[in-house]
Amino acid sequence: MAEAQSGTGQLQEQKKGLLIAVSASVDKIISHFGAARNLVQKAQLGDSRLSPDVGHLVLTTLCPALHALVADGLKPFRKDLITGQRRSSPWSVVEASVKPGSSTRSLGTLYSQVSRLAPLRSSRSRFHAFILGLLNTKQLELWFSSLQEDAGLLSLLYLPTGFFSLARAGCPSLSTELLLLLQPLSVLTFHLDLLFEHHHHLPLGPPQAPPPPGSPPALQQTVQAVLHWGGRLAQSLRGASGEAPPGPSAPSSSPSPCSWWEQLTQASRVYASGGAEGLPLPRWGSRRTQTAAEATQERSPHTEEAAPGRGVWLGRLFGVPGGLAETESGAPKSRRPSSWLPPTVSVLALVKRAAPPEAPSSPKELEVSEPSTVQTHRAVRALCDHTAAGPDQLSFQRGEVLRVIATVDEDWLRCGRDGAEGLVPVGYTSLVL
Repeated sequence: MAEAQSGTGQLQEQKKGLLIAVSASVDKIISHFGAARNLVQKAQLGDSRLSPDVGHLVLTTLCPALHALVADGLKPFRKDLITGQRRSSPWSVVEASVKPGSSTRSLGTLYSQVSRLAPLRSSRSRFHAFILGLLNTKQLELWFSSLQEDAGLLSLLYLPTGFFSLARAGCPSLSTELLLLLQPLSVLTFHLDLLFEHHHHLPLGPPQAPPPPGSPPALQQTVQAVLHWGGRLAQSLRGASGEAPPGPSAPSSSPSPCSWWEQLTQASRVYASGGAEGLPLPRWGSRRTQTAAEATQERSPHTEEAAPGRGVWLGRLFGVPGGLAETESGAPKSRRPSSWLPPTVSVLALVKRAAPPEAPSSPKELEVSEPSTVQTHRAVRALCDHTAAGPDQLSFQRGEVLRVIATVDEDWLRCGRDGAEGLVPVGYTSLVL
């Protein structure tokens, strides 16, 4: 019996905490209207378009308190004829309390008006708009009173430990105190915009706690990892180029501003080495610490073994200084990096060994050799009579077949007939196939 009484006392204290939140919100709203000196000023303070502070005050204090009060002890699901189960919320309480045939027809009209507001997509925002409508019509106290009197609705939607179930069964003083707290709001005049929350983009629900300041962001961790990797790469390249790496006891330092240019220079000088055996790039993995003198001694044999002209052409392609070129006598000489793959000496030597070109012929020989080779199998037929206009032309009659000796140009042919030769106009003849 003592345990049951202690459990009932804890429930009552919890429900009184809900009433305290409602009382604090009502006091803030009343203090907002306390600055008005007449009815006109009170009406202006209650209009959310003229005084947006009243809309913010109702949505941030009264609506969350009433939402927590209606949601207290609500069953998680309710039976539905179509889906079988339907998740319960304070807006589902509103839907069940304003069914057709109820005594409060004005509440059903307000419910239909709020349901048709397309911007209100969540059940919480619709419940807030319904509370704003109840304040406009001064029916907030009436709706809670009708909800408390509907025993069938309370048994369907609420658990026995809910606020309304407990106020109806074991502690009716909770219901009376709630109505007394809401009674001053029915005296005030409100003109609240039902879409005030949507127009002003107010957050739904209680504010979320900020993240702990101690945790570093992911971007900062990524940058630190990249810098650490760059430092390792710079140390590896400096060690491969002959610089003495820091000792094991020395702390790791970040790369200097010029280390990236040094890395690029070292990578480009790989192609100027004597061969593939002398590549200065290090391999990833464990490597022993060596001095600059030892590194020089290790690389020198590979350079001597390499052929003098081998492996340098790829360095020339990228403009690496220190490349070697050959003179006509075969001796190496220095060349500028800006040169772009000039022909080698071997190619020039082949050109020199080639046969000398023939001497140009005289102009008369060119004129003689200009006509094409004689083709004895070609013949043309005269299309009309023609009398030679000069000693170098040939006269002929229509229908005669002339043997083509050579083609002089595009207008004249050199033809022969019965031992006589001369020029014949191309337009006066046709080719005999």
